[in-house]
Amino acid sequence: MGIRGQLTLLVAGIVALALAAATFLEARREQSEALEDFRLRNVRVLQTVGLTAAVQIAQNDMGGLDTLVAHLVESMGERDLVELSILDDQGRVLAHSDAERFNTVVSDVFSRDAILTDGPRWARNGSEYRVAVPAVSGIRWGTVTAVFSLHRLEDSYVRARNRLALTSLAIFAVLGTLLFFGLDRLIVRPVSALQTAVRRMGEGHLSTRVPPLRGAELRELTATINRMASALQEQRENLERAVAERTRELQDANSRLERLAVTDGLTGVFNHRRFQESLHAELLRSERHQRPMGVLMIDVDFFKKVNDAMGHPAGDELLRRLAQVLSADLRQTDMIARYGGEEFAVLLPETTKHEAMQVAERMRRDVEEVINSGGTTWPQKITISAGVATFPEDGRTAEDVLNAADQAMYVAKRQGRNRVVGARGGKV
Repeated sequence: MGIRGQLTLLVAGIVALALAAATFLEARREQSEALEDFRLRNVRVLQTVGLTAAVQIAQNDMGGLDTLVAHLVESMGERDLVELSILDDQGRVLAHSDAERFNTVVSDVFSRDAILTDGPRWARNGSEYRVAVPAVSGIRWGTVTAVFSLHRLEDSYVRARNRLALTSLAIFAVLGTLLFFGLDRLIVRPVSALQTAVRRMGEGHLSTRVPPLRGAELRELTATINRMASALQEQRENLERAVAERTRELQDANSRLERLAVTDGLTGVFNHRRFQESLHAELLRSERHQRPMGVLMIDVDFFKKVNDAMGHPAGDELLRRLAQVLSADLRQTDMIARYGGEEFAVLLPETTKHEAMQVAERMRRDVEEVINSGGTTWPQKITISAGVATFPEDGRTAEDVLNAADQAMYVAKRQGRNRVVGARGGKV
């Protein structure tokens, strides 16, 4: 038997014993609904007011807020509106139905709590009903508060209660007990379980499922809701996977763009711009910690003869091989860059002049041995000339150190090439 049949049998038995009690319960239900409707209606009204007030708060239109409040007080008088105010996020009155309250700061507990709450608030105080809503839903940018009188609503309660008191008092206890246990088992518990599950789904917990309920209708409703939750969960998981994939693709693309922006397209080492950035940053670090730093400037000897004799593709291949050989002699903390043409620059953090000279000499020797024994017949022996300078010995600025290394490199070329020359105190 479905829930409708069970309720019919239950209600028929109860009504047969005491029709007056059913009338009394119906009156109580209507009373509760009337109060709830009163609350919801006024919350919706204030939410609508909040949307308009939010725009005027954003525009700092105090005159507009005063006009809005005055218009609402005039139009909502028959809604039992007693007081209307608009507050900022600090509790200062921006507009009030009582003009003397403007620019005062509210101190009552209800208003202070409302300012700190993201949703509507309401409270009953005797014959008054206080309601507060945020100007923008979920954000306490501003707050709209109102006080409503319950006198008319209470008068209707009293009249209804008096009509039912004489006929319902005798049978209220019996029927109340029966209805409580019967409806709690047949309606309240199943609906409460359904409500709890649906609320959790609404909060984003789509793995929640409604437990089996009594009654054919509720079982069908439960199955429908669970199927819907499963479909939404699958859709969200698919969307999350798609977003994660797009995010990875975007990160990969950004990484590739970043590498392209700082590396030399021919040799794969860093480019001139990145070297300059790293040189300035490393010099500041070395200066702050009072540590040495080395810079090498390297030039390929007679590189133009390779291009002239074998063509630019051969020259490009030589530069790529040189970059590989030079990089092999460096630590992970070191940096090599193609400075321009056939010139390379090397940054050596935490390196003294003696150590930098050793690195440069090892590079010169490896180039001479590896490049010339690789099976390629070059127009002449491939060698490099290198200049070495260090901070702070050869300069206090990045430009001075780099210039000292560059001048030392040209001295190496003038002295016959295929050699390493170190700057001496900024001089060669």
